[in-house]
Amino acid sequence: MERFSEKRAWIGRRLQLVAAVIAVPAVISSPAQCAAQAIDVHWVRSWGTALMAPEDFEDYPGLGRAFRSETLRQRIVMTASGKRLRVWFSNQYGTRPLVIGEAHIARSAVGSSIVPGTDHVLSFGGRAGIAVPPGAMVVSDPIALDAEARTVLAISLYLPRSTEGSPSTVHQGAWQEGFVSSAGDFAGADSFPVAARLPSHFYIAGVDVEAPESIGAIIALGDSITDGYGSTPGAGHSWPEELARRLPAKRGGPLAVLNMGIGGNRLLHDLTGPAALARLNRDVLSIPGARFLIVFEAINDIGGAEWFGRPEEDVSADDIIGALRQIISQAHEYGITVIGATLTPTAGCLDPGYDSPASEAKRQKVNTWIRGGREFDAFIDFDEVIRDPKMPSRMKPEYDSGDHLHPGDAGYAAMAAAIDLAIFDRIRNAGTSVRQGP
Repeated sequence: MERFSEKRAWIGRRLQLVAAVIAVPAVISSPAQCAAQAIDVHWVRSWGTALMAPEDFEDYPGLGRAFRSETLRQRIVMTASGKRLRVWFSNQYGTRPLVIGEAHIARSAVGSSIVPGTDHVLSFGGRAGIAVPPGAMVVSDPIALDAEARTVLAISLYLPRSTEGSPSTVHQGAWQEGFVSSAGDFAGADSFPVAARLPSHFYIAGVDVEAPESIGAIIALGDSITDGYGSTPGAGHSWPEELARRLPAKRGGPLAVLNMGIGGNRLLHDLTGPAALARLNRDVLSIPGARFLIVFEAINDIGGAEWFGRPEEDVSADDIIGALRQIISQAHEYGITVIGATLTPTAGCLDPGYDSPASEAKRQKVNTWIRGGREFDAFIDFDEVIRDPKMPSRMKPEYDSGDHLHPGDAGYAAMAAAIDLAIFDRIRNAGTSVRQGP
């Protein structure tokens, strides 16, 4: 792991140096001083989300809507502290340039309002706006803004040019309600004129903070059970969010926690959002400060082929294990410690494909490999935590959201509580892979 960490650190320093040269201000002391400052910067993703093309979901209306000279105000919750930050925006799925007229960030107050006096203008190479090409991402210039972990920030985007005819880049379940203004630029307004509400994130990909080298990020890669489906909307009760609440008090310094779950996601085939293997580089390997990866995915590989009427995409337990091995191998190349999580029970689920003897056999085989395969650096036994001892293929009733597939608030809290926080210290301090169950 030491050579992996050294390799990742070297790559990170080179990328930071290149980024600093591109964004260098008009007046600097000297090229040598600029280079030294760039190398010293350690960015950590404090908030992030997994993006996808808009699709029609009953639970998330309006994903395909267009914006016409309107302002979007979206709220996010920081998971690592910092005094300087930068914001990433994405037009990955757009077919035309996304024109950002203005972008602002501030501390969020009640509803759509922001705390007066906390608004900051975001710039891009010193300019207030930018056109994001189709398929591209852009990052703002760093700004001074002291934001502790658990701070709720509001990111406002004024889109002066209609986005009609160009698909948005979204995350379907925001879990923090966003807002759309009436026509006009209200990006810096303390009081925001709400014309519509957004249950989803649009165009925002991540927020990084400048932090000490000791701070890193835990990335949760998964599907709807990671995204938090079945929990109370807006309450922050997904298991990654519950984990983030536990970490600020952890000895040795906090870690950021990034929820990279997408509802309906699979390892090997696109379904909702790109397959986990297809988005691994974007959502894990290229994330600033990534130190740990928790992989909790494959239940839709088991049930999704039948549920979505795609029999040609049926996969075996060995196919799933092969995909997980790929994730482990690729993450290790970047010095990232990989923690596996066992798949949770599905008995009683009415969606075709999830509750059958064949599906249960696959789930058990994958879980046996996760527990005993000794290929993950550590594992978390989510299955053991929430299964019903009287019927292990079914979730405990008190943890069930009601659909027998997704936990509710109590189930997600139990999952987060079962994660041994000492895993992170033991692995970091050892400098090598350390296997540790709950």
